[in-house]
Amino acid sequence: MLWIPCHQITPSVSILCLRTYPDSQHLPPPGPLNSNVKPVPQVYSTLLSSGCQGGEHAACFSELRRNFVNTRPAKVKNLILLVKHWYRQMCREEARREVLPPAYALELLTIFAWEQGCGKNAFSLAQGLRTVLGLIQQYQHLCVFWTLHYGFEDAAVSRFLRQQLERPRPVILDPADPTWDVGNGAAWRWDILAQEAGSCYERPCFLQAAGGAVQPWERLGLPRAGAAGLDHPIQRDSAQRPPEENCTLHAVRPRTGGRRPSGPAPGPSGAASIIPSTLGTASDLSQIAAKDLDRFIQDHLKPNPQFQKQVSKAIDVILSRLREKCVYKASRVSKGGSFGRGTDLRGGCDAELVIFFNCFNDYKDQSACRPQILSEMWAQLESGWQDPVPGLNLKFPERTMPGALQFQLVSTALESWMDVTVLPVFDAVGQLCSGAKPAPQVYSTLLSSGCQGGEHAACFSELRRNFVNTRPAKLKNLILLVKHWYRQVAAQNKGQQPACASLPPVYALELLTIFAWEQGCGKDSFKMAEGLKTVLELIQQHQQLCVYWTVNYSFEDPAIRTHLLGQLQKKRPLVLDPADPTWNVGQGSWELLAQEAAALGTQVCFRSGKGTSVQPWDVMPALLYQTPAGDLDKFIGEFLQPNRQFLAQVNKAVDAICSFLRENCFRNSAIKVLKVVKGGSLAKGTALRGRSDADLVVFLNCFSQFTEQGKKRTEVISEIRAQLEACQQEMQFEVKFEIPKWENSRVLSFSLTSQTMLDQSVDFDVLPAFDALGQLVPGYRPPSQVYVDLIHSYNHAGEFSTCFTELQRNFIISRPTKLKSLIRLVKYWYRQCNKMPKGRGSLPPQHGLELLTVYAWEQGSRDPQFNMAQGFRTVLELVSQYHQLCVYWTVNYNDKDKTVRDFLNRQLRQPRPIILDPADPTGNLGHNARWDLLAEEAAAYMSALCCMTRDGTPIQPWPVKAAV
Repeated sequence: MLWIPCHQITPSVSILCLRTYPDSQHLPPPGPLNSNVKPVPQVYSTLLSSGCQGGEHAACFSELRRNFVNTRPAKVKNLILLVKHWYRQMCREEARREVLPPAYALELLTIFAWEQGCGKNAFSLAQGLRTVLGLIQQYQHLCVFWTLHYGFEDAAVSRFLRQQLERPRPVILDPADPTWDVGNGAAWRWDILAQEAGSCYERPCFLQAAGGAVQPWERLGLPRAGAAGLDHPIQRDSAQRPPEENCTLHAVRPRTGGRRPSGPAPGPSGAASIIPSTLGTASDLSQIAAKDLDRFIQDHLKPNPQFQKQVSKAIDVILSRLREKCVYKASRVSKGGSFGRGTDLRGGCDAELVIFFNCFNDYKDQSACRPQILSEMWAQLESGWQDPVPGLNLKFPERTMPGALQFQLVSTALESWMDVTVLPVFDAVGQLCSGAKPAPQVYSTLLSSGCQGGEHAACFSELRRNFVNTRPAKLKNLILLVKHWYRQVAAQNKGQQPACASLPPVYALELLTIFAWEQGCGKDSFKMAEGLKTVLELIQQHQQLCVYWTVNYSFEDPAIRTHLLGQLQKKRPLVLDPADPTWNVGQGSWELLAQEAAALGTQVCFRSGKGTSVQPWDVMPALLYQTPAGDLDKFIGEFLQPNRQFLAQVNKAVDAICSFLRENCFRNSAIKVLKVVKGGSLAKGTALRGRSDADLVVFLNCFSQFTEQGKKRTEVISEIRAQLEACQQEMQFEVKFEIPKWENSRVLSFSLTSQTMLDQSVDFDVLPAFDALGQLVPGYRPPSQVYVDLIHSYNHAGEFSTCFTELQRNFIISRPTKLKSLIRLVKYWYRQCNKMPKGRGSLPPQHGLELLTVYAWEQGSRDPQFNMAQGFRTVLELVSQYHQLCVYWTVNYNDKDKTVRDFLNRQLRQPRPIILDPADPTGNLGHNARWDLLAEEAAAYMSALCCMTRDGTPIQPWPVKAAV
């Protein structure tokens, strides 16, 4: 129960209207107004041109303000009194009164809650108060204004209003004076009110007599219970909406008692489309902050639960009637479409009612009986619809799809519609247990029927529904976001009929979203902005898209394998329906989608809170294990080979940086730079496209032996960093040169990124080292003493490997180009394995896989133009035999020196696998790593398409022993 003290009664205030504003500029005030008359726009444009502060002249509009509240029903005013009393209780402390928003802000919020949530003269005060407190808790998302007295017609007022609506939340504009933001999120402590509001819900005033909690109002204009956010502009009619909003698909919510619309507006698929006006300006996805995307989906994209219940009931009634009255008997029914898959958007969606009839014994039977069945169904629906669900109307379109019965279920009150397609079909799959896979005969029969692509897709609706419907809730939300973006693209370009009409079906984007999540994330919880960015980037790579699944069909059956291999040879994009291998849902014009995807990629929805760009998941438009063996060279060229222009730019920049460091480091010191050497995959010629790593090793004269390399490291790194920063300032590069914030005085790194291809970059580690080798010449072989000193100096494997960077580089760089391509393929496979959950321990180092690839080629082929699939298959075979691996070279060190010989013998007696670095014998790259995990993945890939011939037999590896 609320405690109501009888004090704090304030006197009324009279306002004398002057003919001028306080700054003596003669400006026209509203003057005497008749009831319901709106001030002329000049009143507000003059106000704005006066240069006043926010709300400075609010008193001049007191009559408008008074009338705005005074005309409300008595019970609304009582609710305002109740809210203000609660507010006064919060303001007992003087310190609080100074920081809390004005009580007038809560008056306006109360009116807003009543208008949007109730609108009736009689209502529950407890419900109203509960609603207002809920809105206060969501203050960070409130954007409330009215266009009763001012609007967007006048250019000056329109510009000003847009600026106001960009202010920090909450924004609550005075309905009489647009300069006065009474919510003023930048000034007032709404968090205090929100905290107090949250503590009130357990009090007796919010408990019903039956014991349940009082629920807030829930209408289209208000957020659902428990949902975050509002961002809801309150507008009187469509004429007063911002101009660009009137150009979109979004229908304006009809006022109570308003004329019922004659029909929904056309949507992107040719069906009708009604989208609730609650989206308002927030429906423009580009303006939604990355952190707010989840809330945006909940508030604006999730379907209306009440409408879902209505259509579910209506569909059950319709199906029951059709099955009872039809002459031909149905065995069962499947509910598909976005409604069945759980990916239906608020406003408008589609549903497929697939009825399996016993009279169809094969695919060809469908054409004979289907016309009669459809005619009977249409008659039953037309005569039998007696409003089984109040508020839901049934409409038949003028044009329908051949072989189907189509109608529309429309709820004008809920501003929602559903396009329903009824399809009588042959039961090709039969009743399957959960998780069961159709027999291969199902698909071989489909292929032998001579059908067109996707002609009998409806027969597989259950498989299609189950493929999507079992996905995590957040993934379905991402699908809703992608579909909303698709709708926006189609709506904005609806005047360009050829482009719009040829867009790929939205179902293709559903599948692409699932593909992106499976390959890039796979977790139930993820960042929505990252997922959306990944899908949009895949759309931009549509010319390389090759997406399919083998959950229902596979390459095991010869007929299916032949068909799938034929599909994989077709022009991209290829997005095969997971239920029907004949249906390439990727067909259509992707250029418009790709163009819009690129444009959206630069907007605020892909900016983190720190202002940095949101990074997509690492997903390729095609998968290695799904690539035919004969296409591996093409796969490497399209997806793994770095851009040549970018490589040339990076090498040019690195050469300039190296020269700068040699000339400028330690100018006034006895320390001198002897040489700067590039290492890593960039120097070896095995870098992968995208983000790769490299080393820049700086050899200094202050190190006279291996053990001194750790001394003076902080001083050395500090000087090199200073010169790198000077180089960054003084020199111009074709690539973006970035040095990250210095967090570790012993580590130095920088990155070079393409100016035009932002996904292309190289991260460098700068490593000071002892010059153990001196100047190398062709055919150089280190003296044995170098390795004797190394053996006596090292404490752990590979401790001084940076000293041998040049030998490591030369060992790979001299190899044939195709061998380097095989190394890239193995490295890419390794990176895919590295994404898998590993538990304890880590995978062996990538350099070990590079060396194993060189060993496989040396021992098994040595042909510069070898078969790529055979080379890859051989490396996988060696990985699977890791227990026996013993690989080493004697190109730089050998057993002539006793110390080195004894050391090598000890190394080779260690537990397998053994892969010794050919430049540094202390580095055993096979030791103490999770080779078992790599072996599991290798076994899976050896049975995949990339390691199979066209007739389905495994490709044979080269005859290579696991030990030298």
